Amino acid sequence: MIDKPGPFPRIMHWNFRGQSVFTLMLLLTLSACRQSVVPLPAPTLPRVVPSAPSSTTAPVTEPQPTVINLAQVPYALAWVSDIEPLAVRQPAGITSMAVASLASDQRGLTITGKTTLMGSSTWVEINLPEGGKGWIRDWNLTEDVPSSTFCEDIRIADLANQFIVAIRERDGGKLSELVSPKRGLIIRHDWWNPEVNLAYSSVPGFFLDPTPINWGVNRDSELEIDGTIREVILPQLEDVFSIAPELNCNKLGAGSTARDAMWPSDYSNLNYISFYRAAPDPGSQLNWRTWALGIEYLEGQPYLTLLIQYRGEI
Repeated sequence: MIDKPGPFPRIMHWNFRGQSVFTLMLLLTLSACRQSVVPLPAPTLPRVVPSAPSSTTAPVTEPQPTVINLAQVPYALAWVSDIEPLAVRQPAGITSMAVASLASDQRGLTITGKTTLMGSSTWVEINLPEGGKGWIRDWNLTEDVPSSTFCEDIRIADLANQFIVAIRERDGGKLSELVSPKRGLIIRHDWWNPEVNLAYSSVPGFFLDPTPINWGVNRDSELEIDGTIREVILPQLEDVFSIAPELNCNKLGAGSTARDAMWPSDYSNLNYISFYRAAPDPGSQLNWRTWALGIEYLEGQPYLTLLIQYRGEI
């Protein structure tokens, strides 16, 4: 067991598990120096909204904000290997006794509301599925949102639109507004390459940071991939988002490749959207690229957590 720390229309087809749910229209405006995206009105989607109070029952004074009992929010595991389960400790702490273990796909967990800080890690007490209680790191918990609920959340379409704007305009401030304050932004140059974790405070400098980073290796050549975000990641993002890619929900668009494109098992409980840029012609079937965006909810609000690239490999 382990513990893990002139304008023209663009049409994006949103697919949920292969079925069309809605079509997102993006209107692009060309300026002298750059492209920008102007979103059309949000599509009407099936969703649950609270009933508005009638004129006879509406409060005279301004209503107070609802206090959400986070102890009742269901949680799922994240950043847990499918090879080794996650140890649940009692009491909190990496050296404490393991009283249970949870598989990487565990969902429907609830928390007691108790937390404690151990070094730089926050530990959370959870209710165990079989009864009893134990402690795990907050890093390994994510709000449990069903796939169907996620794909019908119109805020995800807006997040996708705003992400495209941030990339095209190279606007780190706008990008930081979309990113999870809990985790920052985690990037994988390829789905099988290691994570590069950017602290939340570093995201505003995403497009200008001069720090060289090791992104892993090229599978074809086994050469190290080194360089700044601007040198390595940004050109590959712009390769997809400078055109009208196919937008999918919880489904990876992919072209020909020697190995299947896979959503990493460590994130099996996370929802995601993917942007697929197909190969431009039949003679270059490997010249496709996809960027997947892992989305987490934090107190009910969706945030960008992951950026994972997929591309054709020999």
